[in-house]
Amino acid sequence: MAWWCVEAAAVPRQCGGATRCGADGVVSVKVRQSPMTSLGRGRTPKGKGRRRGYRRCTGAVAAGHQRGGAAAIVDMDLGWSWQWPYVTRIQLGNPPKNFSVLIDTASIMSWVSCRTPGGSSVSSLPGIFDPRSSSTSSLISCSDKTCQAMIPDLAVCSKSSDSCEWHVLYGSGVAVYSNTTGYYISDVAHLEILNAVGHTSSAPATIIFGCSTLRSGELAEAKFDGILTFAPHQMSFSSQLHSQGLIPGVFSLCLKSAYWGGILVFGEILEEGIVYTSLLPSPNFFQLYLESIAVNSQELPIEPSFFRPSRKHVTIADSGISLTYLADGAYDPFINAITAAVSPHVRLVKNSDRCFVTSINIDLSFPTLTLHFAGGAVMKLKPNNYLRSVSPKEDEVIYCIAWKRNYGEQITVLGDIVLKDKIIVHDLENMLFGWMDFDCKF
Repeated sequence: MAWWCVEAAAVPRQCGGATRCGADGVVSVKVRQSPMTSLGRGRTPKGKGRRRGYRRCTGAVAAGHQRGGAAAIVDMDLGWSWQWPYVTRIQLGNPPKNFSVLIDTASIMSWVSCRTPGGSSVSSLPGIFDPRSSSTSSLISCSDKTCQAMIPDLAVCSKSSDSCEWHVLYGSGVAVYSNTTGYYISDVAHLEILNAVGHTSSAPATIIFGCSTLRSGELAEAKFDGILTFAPHQMSFSSQLHSQGLIPGVFSLCLKSAYWGGILVFGEILEEGIVYTSLLPSPNFFQLYLESIAVNSQELPIEPSFFRPSRKHVTIADSGISLTYLADGAYDPFINAITAAVSPHVRLVKNSDRCFVTSINIDLSFPTLTLHFAGGAVMKLKPNNYLRSVSPKEDEVIYCIAWKRNYGEQITVLGDIVLKDKIIVHDLENMLFGWMDFDCKF
């Protein structure tokens, strides 16, 4: 475990020595490895392009960049799989208890697995939160103003009790892969404060989250205890911390692919070369304006209306999903272009138009992709950003396309296979979304 806090540095350095970490401390969340299953401006905003390091890593930053609050730099050593992506750990309740939670930038309500209200206590079981065993836990009732504000989109009132309940479906487009049901509570999340000399202390923050009493579908097999949300919605974990003045309205992710893991920064990573496009107004998602896709620099013949933002045409970035889902109308041109551009050394797997066999380097076998966003912002992708290795075949490897068709929907979801090995900046204060290729093996 390493804690990072740098200011105007070319690369991260551990806190201490000459590095300034701020007398007011840095809010951090401890994480450790968790076993897993399976109309923008394409520019660098003024004053940002030439600076490097972590902005707002301290409470005292350069004039003109102070926006209040502290930042949190977190070193992640995480589990990962094609079924479920990156997870971290958080402490909840009093006395504090550890929970393994998936990091999700496209979900609203955070939740952990809990005991059933009125049932026997199971607080001794790992990964199960028992509100009765926490001295700071409080049930959210139907009469609570927070519950009333969430009805009907995020909450329902039970006829059999006064608890504020919820039911969430997870999937892509019309496909629902899993769901969870439970009730709302408020309790303390324990954050870590890193001071100027590298000492840590606990900083409690009261948050509202869901207590899941039923998980079905793929969630029933997931090897994590819940979901920690970072969506723009005011009820997400990050938004609740921001509303309490604990973190700024900016956070950054850098997810590494080799051996997985990465870092989470409550603040903005500043590195020369980050490209920004504007976030579109959306209460629930980090929505982008994807204009076109190119294969080996050749633009695909995709009807522009499939990507043009509207109620039914949406592109979002989502750290909570490992693959990528492409708008239905864009999928066939994409598959056809990839298949036509592969190296002569590559051959299709029998009875498949999405899996290939090759004996040479993946970067020499498959084409590159380019995503063009509004305002001229460009994201270049290598083959490992759209292919996954399925299994070795003697001296050959089978690769399958990990971008799936979003059947019946013109919705594109850019998952971790696209976002990995990049700095990704989510800036809700300036409504900007930024990225650059980066080695996240801090």
